[in-house]
Amino acid sequence: MKITTLRRALATAITLALGAAPTAFAANAEATDDPADDAHRTAQIVVSAKGTAADTPDALATEIVHVEDAVAHPSDFQDVITRVPGVGATGQNGIFETFSIRGSGANNVGILYAGMPLTAQRRAGVPVSFVEPSLLGEVAVARGPAVVHYGPGALGGAVSVEPRWFSTPYASASFMSGGDEYVLAGGFGSDSFSIGAAQHSANDTQAANGTPLHTQFDRASAVVQYRTQIDDLELDAMLSPSRTEDIGKSNSRFPARDTIYPHDDHTVGRVRVRHANGFEASVQGHDQSLRTWNRRPGFADTFADVQSLDLGATVQQTFEAGDFVHNVGVEFLGRRNVDAFDASTSIDNRRYTLRDARENGWSLFAISDWAVAPEVALEFGARHSTIDQKQAGAQLDDGDTAVTAGAVWTLDEAHRLSLNIATGYRFATLEERFFSGVTAQGEVVGNPDLGSESSFGIDLGHAWTGTEWHSEVHLWRTKVDDLIQLTSVTPGINGFENVSEARLWGAEALLGWTPTEAFSLRTSVAVVRSKDLRTGNPLFGSPPVTADIEARHRFGDAFSLAARYMHRWEMDRPGFEEVARDAVDLVDAEFDYDLGGGLGVGVYVQNLFDENYFATADALSALAPERSFGLHLTWQAH
Repeated sequence: MKITTLRRALATAITLALGAAPTAFAANAEATDDPADDAHRTAQIVVSAKGTAADTPDALATEIVHVEDAVAHPSDFQDVITRVPGVGATGQNGIFETFSIRGSGANNVGILYAGMPLTAQRRAGVPVSFVEPSLLGEVAVARGPAVVHYGPGALGGAVSVEPRWFSTPYASASFMSGGDEYVLAGGFGSDSFSIGAAQHSANDTQAANGTPLHTQFDRASAVVQYRTQIDDLELDAMLSPSRTEDIGKSNSRFPARDTIYPHDDHTVGRVRVRHANGFEASVQGHDQSLRTWNRRPGFADTFADVQSLDLGATVQQTFEAGDFVHNVGVEFLGRRNVDAFDASTSIDNRRYTLRDARENGWSLFAISDWAVAPEVALEFGARHSTIDQKQAGAQLDDGDTAVTAGAVWTLDEAHRLSLNIATGYRFATLEERFFSGVTAQGEVVGNPDLGSESSFGIDLGHAWTGTEWHSEVHLWRTKVDDLIQLTSVTPGINGFENVSEARLWGAEALLGWTPTEAFSLRTSVAVVRSKDLRTGNPLFGSPPVTADIEARHRFGDAFSLAARYMHRWEMDRPGFEEVARDAVDLVDAEFDYDLGGGLGVGVYVQNLFDENYFATADALSALAPERSFGLHLTWQAH
């Protein structure tokens, strides 16, 4: 069979990998006319949310998430992403909360937005808080070392986010009682263009026991997209600005010590061209600026500011040679105008530790899919990257190589086995090497002698699909060398070091049941364990054992009811700068009604039983918000 287009090549790779048995963790989703059916899809499509490489990972544990599927309308990206088994919340709550994948957190998770690798502006990792959930399309979550497909930084996992395409007029409005939070969103378009915009605001709220929480913010976002086809050539472009102001930092020291982010500004753009012969080229850009303002009685106010302009480009070719499908390419990511300062008393008393710093990163990658037999597919790939960083006359170079090998064996129509072995790496950021100053959590000093981290991971998976039931299980283990850890330099001052080796291991299991078209149920459990071999302690960001169950039932053509229950076991093995947390049971629910004519209304509740709990194990984490009721209105033209 001759493959003449990139889409057909990718579709063939997915089909070879998955066989006839769809799985919940794989790229096997097809939207139906009824939103209630979208939570548990059963057909296969070609995934648009993937890494910088055009090849779709065959054996890597990957789940495709759609925001509109999530029960109780989560209002931030972290709440959506942490519903994937193996993904845990880290940080100190609020919209700047970050996440870990299989215990790998901070900068060890590669994050792409519209194909643009996002760089870290904070030592806690890359926050995706500027991405408005109501403007999101597909979100691909890859668990395990994924550098070959997603680029440097995906040492423990990767997340790829694609903006939502509005092909018809759409409008929505929601209000939630906690913090008087509201979201107004809308979009319109056609097959060739899409325009979406959203306004999202919230005030301070409180925990179930009345503890005040600093959760205010005001964000305006938009996404403009265009695509066209000229003969065998496809061209698409995207521009996504986001402006967030007066962001409150909800942590345990509030209100005695107050942290505000006066602004968090982002503009992401992409232009991409693809040819039917498998050629693809893209250029991307990301301009960002973040400011922090710390206030506490008896001390001078302190400020921190980081900004940069990131530019990326990828050129690659996908082609068929017999039973092989090859994908080769070269990738560039450069950072320019990287400036960072801290200030005391006044924003004008600036002390720059990063001034016009810059970074150039190059990658060469090659991936091959081999259809050994109708029931067996193999994948091999490698990526080599180099990086050079410049700051105030200092210049540092680094380089590393990652490889991946995977196998998928479709035993029969019901069973599928997968094996993935991969290595990964990530380079120290400019901020880790050179920034020194006062941050929201305390004083930090850079370390220019940091080297790159590397990882080696193995994943064994089994998927089973029956008439009404489906299941998937993954057993995995990851080794990390030259781990970059935040350590205490002196009391009150932290720094970064390549301190030791680490081991991470665990399992994920998912079970789904769809006895009728009107009812679906899904339950999952994830266990993550980690150990810093230097101290014997767990790593920061390794989540406690977590299980959830989600059910959705449609009554006739108009009504639907959905609920989600999550049990998080006691956190009794805290890592560095973490503390033990009690177990918690959480319930979210929603009720939707179709009014006809494209109109819909829904009511929902988050934290139904008003549990008083900590959302993360961070030592400065605040309590989670109290029970909150919401109202959601939508209109979609047909």
